[in-house]
Amino acid sequence: MMSNATGLINQSPTTIHPTAIIAPEAKIAPGVSIGPYCVIGPDVEIKENTFIGPYVIIEGKTEIGANCKLIAACSIGLPPQDISYKDEPTGVKIGENTVIREYVTIHRAVKEGFTVIGKNCFLMNCAHIAHNAQVGNNVIMANSSILAGYAIVEDFVFISALCVAHQHCRIGESAMVGGMTGTRLDLPPYFMADGRPAKIKGVNKVGLRRRGIKAEVRTELVKAYKLIYLSGFNAANALEKVESELVQFDEIKKLVNFFRTSKRGVVGRSIEDNDSNDETEI
Repeated sequence: MMSNATGLINQSPTTIHPTAIIAPEAKIAPGVSIGPYCVIGPDVEIKENTFIGPYVIIEGKTEIGANCKLIAACSIGLPPQDISYKDEPTGVKIGENTVIREYVTIHRAVKEGFTVIGKNCFLMNCAHIAHNAQVGNNVIMANSSILAGYAIVEDFVFISALCVAHQHCRIGESAMVGGMTGTRLDLPPYFMADGRPAKIKGVNKVGLRRRGIKAEVRTELVKAYKLIYLSGFNAANALEKVESELVQFDEIKKLVNFFRTSKRGVVGRSIEDNDSNDETEI
């Protein structure tokens, strides 16, 4: 086995193709496989049993968790597409068991900190995650979907192909985002969003059932959806009724808190503008 990485010579569990270019300072754990023509920067750490396919580039202060799979030609930790970036020593953190497919791009943070991808995520071909985005665990992003800078995606979200989330947008836990959806506002947890501009279409019943959320919780979420989106109440009154009339499962509390802590406003409702049912065009 040939390796440029410190401490890896004769370490049989690790396999590195001789065409890979690896900075001597890079930290490569046992069991890692690195394919042809990869480029690994000096501040990169790759943990145990991760597979790095051909033509993968990893730069910046980047950490790849254990048991990940970077299939081919993806770029992780390259400088952000932000003119304010001044070569700060930022990076990317990727949790264990995450799969990253061909041509995915994940850029390092601007100014300070990390762009973060959680555990058990699946990022399909050509997905793009911009600087400072924060992606939770068990998130799926389908082909060519895009998260702009500082976007936040909570756990168990499914983002379909060709979707776009504006910078600083938040997508709530277990939300389902339909194909080609675009949003400039936050998408609430447990619901389904579709269209451009995005509209809330109902409760993500299939996703919640697959996740193991109990039927009684799903029932209360359906009631919450009807109060918030179909009752005709303004957002503030609808949320008060959700709190006073529904069983206060943790999911109901998270839903209400999501609306009340939104900084951009939530699709279909805004605490600051109760008469607006649509997104405002830029």
